[in-house]
Amino acid sequence: MATAAQIITNFELQVSDVTELSSAEELYILNRVYNRVMSSRPWEILKTSVSGTMSGSGTDGMYITLPSDFAFFSPNANYTQNNYEFQGNTAPVVIFVGTNRSPYYVVNYSDRVQYLGKTGFAYLDYANSKIVFTGTPTETTYLFDYIKVPATLTAGTSPIIPERFQDILVYGMATEDSILQLSPKATSYAAENQGRYESMMQDLAYWNSNLLNN
Repeated sequence: MATAAQIITNFELQVSDVTELSSAEELYILNRVYNRVMSSRPWEILKTSVSGTMSGSGTDGMYITLPSDFAFFSPNANYTQNNYEFQGNTAPVVIFVGTNRSPYYVVNYSDRVQYLGKTGFAYLDYANSKIVFTGTPTETTYLFDYIKVPATLTAGTSPIIPERFQDILVYGMATEDSILQLSPKATSYAAENQGRYESMMQDLAYWNSNLLNN
């Protein structure tokens, strides 16, 4: 996997080395493009899970502290086989609780009052970085899936995008306004770089769609 420093070197070749930018500024632009790509959809490579033990006590008082890289829930109560079917939310999300992995359904924050005192449900209190359980959970261990925010790149770390798609970051950097203002070459090739960026985004999306079928 190419490191951020190697991607920046490729970017400098693409725009004839914009020497007005410091290494820190180039890294900042790379992270900006990286975040834009990763935020464009719930990529399979961003899916992860977390398990642990709840905190709190009492009815409606048990909770999970959100992981520091939590972006949003990943639907985890669908069936991918045709001989199963789930009747409920379009994209149901559950917290699996206890040794038997009992599903506790995540309800909308705005609906939480309707579920207070009822076991089997939870809601996201994002402002306080918590997932709060209504009622009294029968057990306190948990497991759930979520989409993570990828770690900020440093010079020596690599993006989680497969290496064959990483030039998307090079082309994305070359189309940034701050680069176009500094590099005549980037300005001249802006349309080509934008086209390559969009083409590679389509390739990455197609690869991702095939992962969804697994």
